[in-house]
Amino acid sequence: MHIFRLLTIVSAVFVLGLTASARQGPAPAPGGPGSGRAPTSTVQQIPRTPDVDQAAHDRGRAIWARECVDCHGGQARGSDTGPNIIRTKTVNFDRSSPTPGSVLGPFLKAGHPTQSGKPSASFTAEEIAGLANFVRQRVNDTMRGSPVFTVGDILVGDRAAGQKYFEGAGRCTSCHNDSTRPLAGIGGRVPAPVDIQQRLLFPGSGGAGGGRGAAAPTGAAAITVTITPATGPEILGVLVEQSDFFVTLRQADGTVRAVRRAPDTRIVLTNPLQAHIDLLDVITDTQVHDLVAYLESLK
Repeated sequence: MHIFRLLTIVSAVFVLGLTASARQGPAPAPGGPGSGRAPTSTVQQIPRTPDVDQAAHDRGRAIWARECVDCHGGQARGSDTGPNIIRTKTVNFDRSSPTPGSVLGPFLKAGHPTQSGKPSASFTAEEIAGLANFVRQRVNDTMRGSPVFTVGDILVGDRAAGQKYFEGAGRCTSCHNDSTRPLAGIGGRVPAPVDIQQRLLFPGSGGAGGGRGAAAPTGAAAITVTITPATGPEILGVLVEQSDFFVTLRQADGTVRAVRRAPDTRIVLTNPLQAHIDLLDVITDTQVHDLVAYLESLK
């Protein structure tokens, strides 16, 4: 299995949790201001490997074989005639949803080619749920810790090409240079190439899953929050957790607050690792391998 696919899908899920801004209104934290305890979330939390309904998965597998496999392959990683969908936003938003099919369904209802020529808009809710569970399992299979996951050969890139990308198109030196966040010696400090690749694609998270409902990075990788309510002063702090209904933050004095999303309040999240996230939209597999080869050489 291709390790890059593993890491990019984890990163993609992470991206889903880092929506730059939203609107919401303040509400007292369930734990109470100054309690220092994170409140109990009122929404379903999404684990790193969401549960898969096996019966629905099996139904979805039959549909996949009938309508999808020729283009997207048996593992949803593409074929000679169709794309890999493991990294797509549709798949990953659906995977982060408490209800399988809630994102994939509207996508299919809008129209998508099928092998048999059956209109995708005619898929029933049960068929969509089956496909969503089948694809969800394919993504779970790419996660480290999955029984079917194995680390592939990471050092297959071109070191010189990686350095060129690092200093050029990748714009890595805008953050990593001699004076800020230097990477000199990273090849010695992080001896396993797979870990270098993970830090590149999933920085600051230590490999854990992200997304709404997941714990946010801490320390230098902490995401800061600025909340501007319709009335009253701004609320500033470090993101603790976010969901579809609340954003929880820790203020400078240690107070943990949960802020309810509402249309009359603006919330802006600032992620110091946003450049890594943005890179996922443009970097290719080859460029990732080249970059890892270059970084691994920095002993």
